[in-house]
Amino acid sequence: MKISIDESYYARSRRGKSPASFHAVQHGDTIKAKVKLDPVLKKHKDLLSGIRKHEREEIKAWGNGHHTPHLHARSKEPNVTRNLGGVKGFWNEIDRRA
Repeated sequence: MKISIDESYYARSRRGKSPASFHAVQHGDTIKAKVKLDPVLKKHKDLLSGIRKHEREEIKAWGNGHHTPHLHARSKEPNVTRNLGGVKGFWNEIDRRA
């Protein structure tokens, strides 16, 4: 399976919402996905890499037909983002680092 992922950033930070989202389309064994990231991640490279890995794993699991791709990706996520506790925990971590 071939996966191509394009990344872009939102124009403004979406405080309180998920720092990343994706839209994927599958044609045969090829998946094309667009990932949108929050601009606050530009300042926190460790969180950016963890979220990138999560989105990549979620897209891969979605393409393979998993019923719960988010949970599948969550199990393979690095500790830096796994232990945040969701969207609220992510924004609390951003506030703590500021």
